[in-house]
Amino acid sequence: MSSAEKQSTRIETLLAATLFLMTHYARTGCPRLAACVSRHVQSLRVHPDVDPVIREICTSVYDAWREAAVRRPPIDSLH
Repeated sequence: MSSAEKQSTRIETLLAATLFLMTHYARTGCPRLAACVSRHVQSLRVHPDVDPVIREICTSVYDAWREAAVRRPPIDSLH
């Protein structure tokens, strides 16, 4: 496997993991999952080899995920 193929695989793996985390966050609203999404989005937006469209999208959603990571879950969900 060439270096370019390995790099592409890493980006694809990071993107797939981000989508997986987003899906589970949608089900649970867990701020820990939001924090993980935020970190993955940050990694994608600063990665030098990521496609510019992905970088732009990640940049536009990063703040929302960072804010979701610090929100407290509703009191009802703590029981």
